[in-house]
Amino acid sequence: MNKTKSSILLPVTAMLLFWALTPISIAWIKHDFSLIFQIWVRYVISTTVLWLFLLAGKSLRHNLNIFMKARAYFLKTLSVTAFCTIMFQLLYTWCFFLIPPGFGILLYQSQVIFSVLLGILFFKTERQLISKPGTVAGIVMALGGASLVIIFQNHGFTAVLNTGIILALTGALSWSLVGLTVKKWIGDKLTPLFTVTMVFTLVSIFLTPALFFSGPLLTGNPGVIKWSVLIGSGLLGIAGGQGLYYYLLPHLGIITASSVQLLVPFFTGIFSFLLFGERITFLQLIGGLLLLGGCRIVLLQKQKFLVRSDADSS
Repeated sequence: MNKTKSSILLPVTAMLLFWALTPISIAWIKHDFSLIFQIWVRYVISTTVLWLFLLAGKSLRHNLNIFMKARAYFLKTLSVTAFCTIMFQLLYTWCFFLIPPGFGILLYQSQVIFSVLLGILFFKTERQLISKPGTVAGIVMALGGASLVIIFQNHGFTAVLNTGIILALTGALSWSLVGLTVKKWIGDKLTPLFTVTMVFTLVSIFLTPALFFSGPLLTGNPGVIKWSVLIGSGLLGIAGGQGLYYYLLPHLGIITASSVQLLVPFFTGIFSFLLFGERITFLQLIGGLLLLGGCRIVLLQKQKFLVRSDADSS
């Protein structure tokens, strides 16, 4: 293995592990910290870390100059992105209060399909994607896989489980909306690291008043280990995962980076089995493979479309 491949393999593996452990940490400490408090702590910690990365880099002054010249525009658009991020995080975190981590993270991968459909809806240049047989086949395959995952799960259809399923799917849609707002309004006006740092800063600010109206912050009696898990999930799951994702983007490209994320459910499933004894049925496994395979096909179709568009414009 050459040096370049090995230098990318380590951060890719770390990113997958960090993101895979986030649902595990949420499920582990759900009885000790309230929903709002968990999210707020994670974002305050991750925002602090991202600012340290930003201050250590060379692009801060350039980004600040651009930001200040159109600060009214950026504050408005980034605030909308921040509210979409809060909606995503509330739904995403809440779903793991109700359903097993492996099951929930698998359903969350439907965000790939939502992202493509929103792109087709809001970007004229991407509407050609839906006319490609491969795109339609990938979407149908992913939807069929998601149906198998839901129908043949072995936890029974209770009100709690059904609510968790809805939260996971709407959380995936909310994350797609985050990407849509950034792509439509920010684009390449600001660097990705500066954008995510500003969004996380606004998320932390907007969430702070909610702490005073959300009831008890501690719902159990957490010890040092539980507090470490909460803090670690902010440092690794959000700051670490996001930081590595933006580090890898120039090396992998957005389509490949998104495809790599499809491996997260496998890691989460292993951890959830070891810690919580979560098991999946054979038909769920087939459904999961169809869901992830369909998402991968759609991403490949989008990659071909982007390459062809670049070639036509050059």
